[in-house]
Amino acid sequence: MSAAPPVPTDRTQLVEVAAADLPRLVSLFDTDHPNLAFVHAVIDGAIPGRAWAHFRNGAPVTCLVATTAPFCLAAGAMTPAFFAEAKRLLAGHGDVQLVHPPGPDADAWAKQAGFTPGRRLHFTHTHLGFTDPPPAVPDGYALVRIDAETFSGLDSPMARSIFGTGTQYAEHAVGFALVKDGQVAADAHGVIGGGLIELGIHTHPDHRRKGLAFVALAAASRWGSGQGMRSVMTCHADKTPSIALARKLGLTEEFSYPIAKATC
Repeated sequence: MSAAPPVPTDRTQLVEVAAADLPRLVSLFDTDHPNLAFVHAVIDGAIPGRAWAHFRNGAPVTCLVATTAPFCLAAGAMTPAFFAEAKRLLAGHGDVQLVHPPGPDADAWAKQAGFTPGRRLHFTHTHLGFTDPPPAVPDGYALVRIDAETFSGLDSPMARSIFGTGTQYAEHAVGFALVKDGQVAADAHGVIGGGLIELGIHTHPDHRRKGLAFVALAAASRWGSGQGMRSVMTCHADKTPSIALARKLGLTEEFSYPIAKATC
């Protein structure tokens, strides 16, 4: 058994958590925590990331989980000092969307630390399984399962930042692409963890407004359902096309949640 992380003498201090100790952080995340698949994927080593936590009597009471994408996730007791320390730890990360527990003062604390408060929406299937037939693939396109080679040709910077290398993607992720004339026109992915598959989509600018996103996302969601996973999708609260797409997939809006945005 690995040794317990040191207990900080400063109650605001976050210490980096070793990979072997990452599972100890799960207790801080409720089952309805948004982007929970990302938390489990980092803990399981399915996507690259790092984590820091504050421990009291050997137990985690606050933590910060950072992926190599903009998505970073906080859980536990929030304080003004937490946001300030998170900003310091994430220096050099680039664009950050910090998901944090709601609270009456959390937005003010985030702003004080240099973040801009925002909101995202959380959608999910209320049940497992698809009853509708898969949507038709548009003429001229081929629907393919993304492998390491296909991943190397993706136009999506978000997918690259989340999953890392093509090898890591092929081992730990799932996705489907619509290909035309050798070019990936749209690619849908699932971050897998905790019995969830969190969906994301990117459509090449030359192929938008053709319904490709729905076809690719439906393929990824159906795959997850076949593996006993519940589909989840999140987006910014003002992103009307993504909201319409989630609803078209049969996902139900469960709640909105706060984020803190910054370029670190």
